[in-house]
Formats: sequence, structure tokens, C-alpha cells
Amino acid sequence: MAIKFRTIGQIEHGVYPFENAVASVDTFNGAFGTVTSGAFTVAKSASKAIMLVEVGDDAGMSKYAVAKNSQVRVIDLAKLDGQEIEVYDYPLPDKIEKGNKLVSQEDGSLKVDAGVSSTAFYLEVKEFIGNKDGVVVLVHGATA
Repeated sequence: MAIKFRTIGQIEHGVYPFENAVASVDTFNGAFGTVTSGAFTVAKSASKAIMLVEVGDDAGMSKYAVAKNSQVRVIDLAKLDGQEIEVYDYPLPDKIEKGNKLVSQEDGSLKVDAGVSSTAFYLEVKEFIGNKDGVVVLVHGATA
């Protein structure tokens, strides 16, 4: 599980933040990218991410593969501006600290970027979950 809602209320109330797409390349659950003409492509500085329910033998692994041309559910995290979500394993960088600002890089994973603009989309690490397997992040939607 790469990305999940922090509270059940985020599912029951407010904006429906999902869209359907087809993976344009082999990637992983939790990869960040863009959706153009129904195709999901990994990208840097992206606010959308694959958010699938994992099934089968690989469910719960640190990386859950998504094959090219697979149907994917994509969440637009910019619609959750000001809310907290949970992020686990991939797409997280190996080393993170509380207060880090995370942005997506070209391969769809996240990296720490201390210099990200306050008007750009980023995820701020608020706390660790478990034994640093996951983090609670505050979503900062792009305002420019």
C-alpha cells in the first residue's frame, strides 16, 4: 500500500479526487505523474499518483508493480490541499525527516526538496508511522 487516506471522512465527504487512466509504462503503485488523454505517465513535480487497492501475492510488498496498459485509479492530491494522507514504502525516499518537503521526480518516486516554492505542490512530512515504514504528510496544493 503506497498511499492511503488518513481518515474515513476523506472518502465520505468532499471532492471525489479520482480519475481512471491506463498506465503508459511499467511502474509501481504510488508513482506520481500526469494523466493526458486517459494515459498515466510518471512525471516530476506532479500532484497525481496511482492509488490502487493491492491484491494477490504481491499485496503489501514495499513495491507493488503496475504493468504497462493496466487500468489504474489515479488520485489528484491537489484536491486534498490542507489535508493529511499516509504514504508507505515506495514512493518514499530512503532518508526522510520530520518537516521534509517531498516532490515527485522523473521516475515517479518522491525526493526531498528543501527549496520547493511555497506556491508549488508538495507533501510535508508531519510524523512517522510504525518503524519508519510510512509517514503522515500534509498536502500543500499548488496555488500559483
